Amino acid sequence: MSELKIIGRIELPEKKIRPEDFRELLEAKMLDIQAEVNKEFSCNFLNNKAGIVMTGGTKSETDQKSIAEIEQRWAQEQHKTLAEWRWSKDKNPTTIAEMAVTLVFHKLLSKRFIVARASTLDDYKHGVDHVLIDKETGAAVCGFDEVLGFQGDDGGDKKNEKIKKTILEGGTSLEYGATIIEGKIERQELKNIPTFFLSLSKEELTKLLVDLKATQLVTANEKEIVLKMLTSLNEQYEKAKIIAVNKFLLENLEKFSHSLEIIKGQVSN
Repeated sequence: MSELKIIGRIELPEKKIRPEDFRELLEAKMLDIQAEVNKEFSCNFLNNKAGIVMTGGTKSETDQKSIAEIEQRWAQEQHKTLAEWRWSKDKNPTTIAEMAVTLVFHKLLSKRFIVARASTLDDYKHGVDHVLIDKETGAAVCGFDEVLGFQGDDGGDKKNEKIKKTILEGGTSLEYGATIIEGKIERQELKNIPTFFLSLSKEELTKLLVDLKATQLVTANEKEIVLKMLTSLNEQYEKAKIIAVNKFLLENLEKFSHSLEIIKGQVSN
């Protein structure tokens, strides 16, 4: 019997990159951000998901109950137990994208800004995923609403009307906001905060995840993706300042404009 010979090379299909495969890595990075920020300001400001800790006695207890009720309702609508719903939420590509954006912005901006995920209440109630706080001026300059698009689409179009409506209504409130006074974090409710959306396509998310896993250094891909976001933020700001009528929102838009120029400089360097 003659020996079987394989001629040529068998091309194996390229392994598909799944966002949920990066979940553990990103969750570990959120712990690093928590430790770094809490140590810098000597307080329990961020939780283990790099989100703003909900504190405030009776109010926070009431808000935690409200969150549990909202999540229970959403779980029932999807015919899942609460544990199943939370598990699926944690591995959802949108959640992965939110953590990836938190990490890349922290890598690029942490010398000047706190990049925090909003409290769960402000996420559910006010539609804010991220909060940006200027360490030097103390201002919470804006909130970000994260959106992940589909193939070839960054998902931004569907957020335009929502953001426009928020601006016309005077901006967003953050019930668990904060400012920085004399180097210390002071928790306070914030009102009339401009909110903008940060959009990613699934292709951009894939590039971001691969680079975030490969190195702690800032990569060309990361800069390119963030600069694209900043261009969008600038466009959103220009539209917002034209239609905004609330004087406090207009003041906060000016603070955002100043911070945006600083952000551009930090990313470009």
